[in-house]
Amino acid sequence: MPTIIFRDDDTSFFTAPGRLEAIYGRVWEAGLPVCLAVIPAFHGDTRVYWTDGNPHDPGIPPEHRGKTENFPVSDNRDLCDFLDDKAAAGLVEICLHGYTHTFHEFITHDRALIRQKLDAGMAMLERVFPAASVRTFIPPYDRISPVALEELVARGFLISTQSLNLAPAPQLPPIAGFAAGPIRAGQTLFVCDDYLFSHKRAPTESLRLARRALARNDLTIVSNHYWTFFHPWRAQPNRPDYTAWNAFLDEALKRDKYEVTSFSAYAVRRAAPNTC
Repeated sequence: MPTIIFRDDDTSFFTAPGRLEAIYGRVWEAGLPVCLAVIPAFHGDTRVYWTDGNPHDPGIPPEHRGKTENFPVSDNRDLCDFLDDKAAAGLVEICLHGYTHTFHEFITHDRALIRQKLDAGMAMLERVFPAASVRTFIPPYDRISPVALEELVARGFLISTQSLNLAPAPQLPPIAGFAAGPIRAGQTLFVCDDYLFSHKRAPTESLRLARRALARNDLTIVSNHYWTFFHPWRAQPNRPDYTAWNAFLDEALKRDKYEVTSFSAYAVRRAAPNTC
């Protein structure tokens, strides 16, 4: 049976639980998990340097953009309590998404800095989400250095990223598209080379690509940014994008056609000996 993993990036201090509920409520109502990439301490002056004009990261609400301070997720108690309850119920996998999420934060080759950020990020998430088991790392902007990958492998992380990072990392399987491959015992690499739903595409095109991915792949990692459905920080989801998303869920949540799982559950199942 084809498998779906829902991955959503950029949950942070700035995230209102109702925004996640608006996008993933149907998934949770079906008793199925969502993997949330959580930023421990989002830096308010983070800019996107590959975009003309170096705009602020769109995951930062307009009223906070340009503030040269970090915003710890622990200061959003409503969000932390909401997600910890979901984690306790098996409905959310908390994933580490960098530390401050500054642009290309983990492309550094400074091993001491990488270790410091991993330690600080894990300490934060383990403290504010006691019901969660944080096993998966998702790099900010899907860019990461081979040195950072070495550190993640050494620490036993599951990793989800784009295949463009893999060429200088021969210890990782050379996979691409939507796929998973073994790193070593108990560890899995998950590759996702496209954000299927994006405000940069027409909603009808997003839906077409998502349906095509389901039809073609044994594993589809549906990577989103929850804020893309509200872009640019509207109070309610943009109706065309929201309509396309729900049309996709009509298909993806069919239990007789697809299995929905998390990174951790997929890795455990993959590591289990075949008893047939």
